Amino acid sequence: MAETIRKAKTGIVFMALLAIVGAGAGGVYMADQLYYKPMREQKQLVENLKTILDRLTKDVRMAEVMVLSQTKDPLRTTIRFQEVDEQDNPLGPAREMAFDGDEIYFDTLVIKFEEQFKPLDDERLKQKDAGVELAGKSIIIFRRVFSDKLQPEKGEQLDMQGQEPLVYAGKTAPTKFERELWQDFWKLANDPDLAKSRGVRAAHGQAVSSKVQPDKIYVIEKRASGELSIKSEKVRPVMRNP
Repeated sequence: MAETIRKAKTGIVFMALLAIVGAGAGGVYMADQLYYKPMREQKQLVENLKTILDRLTKDVRMAEVMVLSQTKDPLRTTIRFQEVDEQDNPLGPAREMAFDGDEIYFDTLVIKFEEQFKPLDDERLKQKDAGVELAGKSIIIFRRVFSDKLQPEKGEQLDMQGQEPLVYAGKTAPTKFERELWQDFWKLANDPDLAKSRGVRAAHGQAVSSKVQPDKIYVIEKRASGELSIKSEKVRPVMRNP
């Protein structure tokens, strides 16, 4: 009888412990769902919104062009063209090229994607890296360089249509979807239904130009709006040709 009572007491104590543990686990779960999870989601929302804002306001340097020499009679300009990534690291080797004249054009192909901004209560905005995915994007690749004295089709070719753009150098290879974008570039430009099915808002050529001068570096940037800009900077003495 005593043994039976002892076992019963032990069972009651065990069940009580299980209840306490269960209550504690349930309490932790409830605290996580009601307090900590919303805090994590709110923090992620703020980070994603900061990412979107950064993409909307950030200008990205795409290439640097240095005037190596310029003769007067005849007027002929030699430049060094270097494509760079967002951290200003070189993409591929620099290319030297010479043109008659001093007005140089940098021709590109641009794909702009639909903006997919969502209301602040959209659940996807609370997910990791959602800010990058939701921000409106554009991809620009360099096509060719020419001058006002040279027909565009006779200019120096850079990235080739249908091939992997240099901007992917050193990064993960483009996906099948991205490769098809470039292969079908002009189809996207002329077929609104196809463009819409790929999430493309616009596909078109775009060029910037400048009358370049010696001892100057010209910086080509992608503006936050997806447009290109070009601006000049003085060459530091240490970088000038001897």
